[in-house]
Amino acid sequence: MKIVKLSIEQPVMFASAGSFTADRQWIHQQRTNNSFEIMIGIRDAVYMDIDGGKYVMRPKQTLIIPPNSSHRGYAYSDKNCSFHWLHFYCQTDYSLLDEKEFQADLHRLNANPYFNELGAYAYIQLHSSPPEMERIHILFHQLLHIMESRYTTRHGMDYAVTSLLIELSEQTMADYNALGGNEALLDTADKKLNKMLEWIRIHSDKNISVQDVALEFKYNKDYLTRLFKLKTGMNMQEYIHRLKVSKAKAMLYQTSLSIKEIAYALGFQDEKYFMKLFKKHENLTPSEYRSAYYRTHMNIR
Repeated sequence: MKIVKLSIEQPVMFASAGSFTADRQWIHQQRTNNSFEIMIGIRDAVYMDIDGGKYVMRPKQTLIIPPNSSHRGYAYSDKNCSFHWLHFYCQTDYSLLDEKEFQADLHRLNANPYFNELGAYAYIQLHSSPPEMERIHILFHQLLHIMESRYTTRHGMDYAVTSLLIELSEQTMADYNALGGNEALLDTADKKLNKMLEWIRIHSDKNISVQDVALEFKYNKDYLTRLFKLKTGMNMQEYIHRLKVSKAKAMLYQTSLSIKEIAYALGFQDEKYFMKLFKKHENLTPSEYRSAYYRTHMNIR
């Protein structure tokens, strides 16, 4: 199981798209492109060799070919075989994960939605059978419609491709979760990290520090700091602060507590420090956030 992990913090760049139907027995020519390619099976099977790995893409299946991958057909497809194809560029680096690496990322996403860094990625299985394939076809046809409409700006196509990638990613993750994943793939450090994330979430309304987490889980503080950064890409104290800010946002629009009361309820001893931290993450003061939310949700006509 291979998973392509690519950034969608910015929309990907559309290159080209279309549909192919063979009029005779057909085999894919050998190519190496500098763009991603997605193939969406419609009729009959397509036999592809991607960097030495052999795949059979059947109807209602997808295949994604990473940039600079040597790919070719390794067997002939029947006459009238058909598939959609789409080329795009990712503006940042991508990575190819094995199942263990994907499982570790997915566990962290499931454990807590505040990993903004992980939430800015799409996870797409190299060869997959999306459970709701009709949604993929709809998004692809919307993309073709935008392409043929010759919009003044090309961003419509970029966002349409990105939407299709997000749909593939969500189906990949939902399908994997529905099957229960594979807990055995997680190593001891990942399992302990998941417990750590849950402990931090539960205690994020208290004045906790990295030292508190280290003592709870019997880690050396410096080692824990390096491990957390390695596994999550985020500083632990930063993660704690994000959790607190997220809880503060909910309290600002769900309660009538004062800013000072909210700060103390979340373990802050200094109200001004809480306000400074909140503005750093939201670009608004707590009062401005509460006011903006109130106006948005009270204006219902």
